[in-house]
Amino acid sequence: MTIAYAGAPGAFAHEAALMFAPGQVAIPFVDFAAVAEAVASGAAELGVLPMRNSRAGEVPGIAALLADDRLAVIDERVMPVRVHLLALPGVALDEVTVIASHPVALAQCAEQLAALGVPTEEASNTAVAAATLDRRDQAVLASEAAATAYGLAVLKRDMHDDPDNATRFALFRKAGA
Repeated sequence: MTIAYAGAPGAFAHEAALMFAPGQVAIPFVDFAAVAEAVASGAAELGVLPMRNSRAGEVPGIAALLADDRLAVIDERVMPVRVHLLALPGVALDEVTVIASHPVALAQCAEQLAALGVPTEEASNTAVAAATLDRRDQAVLASEAAATAYGLAVLKRDMHDDPDNATRFALFRKAGA
């Protein structure tokens, strides 16, 4: 069985895919719309999308994607989300001049980011930001799984503002399947 998710290995959606379908083949897609289309077209049997974060609220655009009559939501689960500040090995926090991540992750960490006083920039996905990190003056907000997957160091753990930070994910399939 195949399950589609947005991003790259180490993305929170990748972790959710493994939670919903342990032992199945998780396939990364470039964005949320591509995940929905993969399931609707039959390129993947299942898909997983983040619906709502306890701190940042609704994930923009997801409700419209799941309203597609070609798709059927079959399960929803809440997954704890721990967001960490990652950098290349050997980089110190005072070297960081910009922090990149998905907009929803940036919103989950808004207070801690403000306290650091470091400018932010948006990325398409937390794990994609981690996978493409190649500058010593940049850090990313992502999962510990992303740190492991891409050989990054954890500069600061638990950057999320809410200690009970969690995201509700939807598992869906092609309607009628």
